[in-house]
Amino acid sequence: MKLSKGKIILAIVVIYFAVFAVINVNKEKNVNKEMIDKVVYVTDGKVDSKNEGKLVLVSGKISYDNLVSFIELNDSFGTIKINRKVEDYIKYYDEDDKEYNYEWKEREKPLENSDNDYLKQILSDEKISKVKIGEYELDDKGLKLIPADKYYAKQDSIGDLTTTGIDYTRDPHEENLKVGDIKLTYKYYDIEKNPYISILAVQKGNSFVPYEVDKKTEVYEVFVGKVDNKEKLTKELDLNVKRTKKGKILFIIMIIGLGVFFIVDAKKGKNKWKKVQE
Repeated sequence: MKLSKGKIILAIVVIYFAVFAVINVNKEKNVNKEMIDKVVYVTDGKVDSKNEGKLVLVSGKISYDNLVSFIELNDSFGTIKINRKVEDYIKYYDEDDKEYNYEWKEREKPLENSDNDYLKQILSDEKISKVKIGEYELDDKGLKLIPADKYYAKQDSIGDLTTTGIDYTRDPHEENLKVGDIKLTYKYYDIEKNPYISILAVQKGNSFVPYEVDKKTEVYEVFVGKVDNKEKLTKELDLNVKRTKKGKILFIIMIIGLGVFFIVDAKKGKNKWKKVQE
């Protein structure tokens, strides 16, 4: 088989990223082993000054100071975090302004003539409560890492929008949508299902900061549920390694796919040029 310049370049790129992926995965494994060996387990939620500056694993039941909600929802929400995504159904043209299509686009600013319509004024937003695990208070970074992954559909309607179980729209059937229609999507942390979380980070006062591996690498993990011993922590960190592996493999497959596409496309173009010359 004749190796073209494009195939050689593709092989070099794939090998480079494969080696880079192996190095990253091995580094993550080594860091995980280092953390497992030195972590201090805090299962009672008590802040101990002896742990100041140490890597700790704090596991406990969530407590929070206030309910969160949005103006358009009927009730305050018994959760620690809820995200709202606001999208408008728009008409857009291609680069040549010849053809147009339709799509949902996340709203960047209130719509014009929206003074009397609050649904046209609202934007994507996130509401977060102050969260504590025992005596520890979760900082902004930790709060951001808490997953808001359950769709809110408790309220039947918001204005003239009705729930589909995932979002709120005027009509769930795409063929009936009109330019100017609105879609609202809410995702929240289900505290009733998951009342416990665990934090792997460095203790600072009654809160946390990331564990610094080196100048480029920091570790700050939030696990849903009780992760309160070596066995459970090892399992969670191993899952992270598997996710990293999967992500690297998918990236390499994407690189190969793009490379093959460009090589085949270039070959077609070359053959087409030969026919024109003939």
